[in-house]
Amino acid sequence: MKKILLTLALMAGAMTANHAMAEESAGAPVCRATETGRALDFWAGDYQVISNDDKREIYGANLIERTLDGCAIIENWTSKEGSEGKSLFYFDARADTWTQVWVTGDTSKPWGLKVKFLVGIYDNGAVRFQSRQILEGGKSYLDRTTLTPMENGVLRQLIEISQNGGETWETTFDALYIPAVD
Repeated sequence: MKKILLTLALMAGAMTANHAMAEESAGAPVCRATETGRALDFWAGDYQVISNDDKREIYGANLIERTLDGCAIIENWTSKEGSEGKSLFYFDARADTWTQVWVTGDTSKPWGLKVKFLVGIYDNGAVRFQSRQILEGGKSYLDRTTLTPMENGVLRQLIEISQNGGETWETTFDALYIPAVD
């Protein structure tokens, strides 16, 4: 009987400690505590995506939602042709950095699955993600994305690649994200 009471007391103590830790962590979202943790706040929104040129061609729509107390952002892309892509941006509070995982319905293509890492936060509020992408045959290229907040809730997404180690960059996607109107 003493063993049962001791076991129950230990279990009750552990449950109380776990509850206290949960309350403590629930009080302050750690993912919102640093400037880096808040660096993608401007990215969340519901957007119509158009070309960043004189044509203003419609590329598609993008719904970007912050979740898990700001520790993650989910991107839901739909092109005008109906193809889809998803990103999970996640914040690692221990390292004070963001990572992006981009996935499409065809991960056999170089652009169908990408993991990019935060490499810069700039004075104008822009953020940059970059990584090395591997092609068939072992060739690789640098792939970077810059997200820049602009006036009136508009933002720009610029995706560039470099096949010479970053000496020169080629634009592969340049778009304006215009807040959707209900």
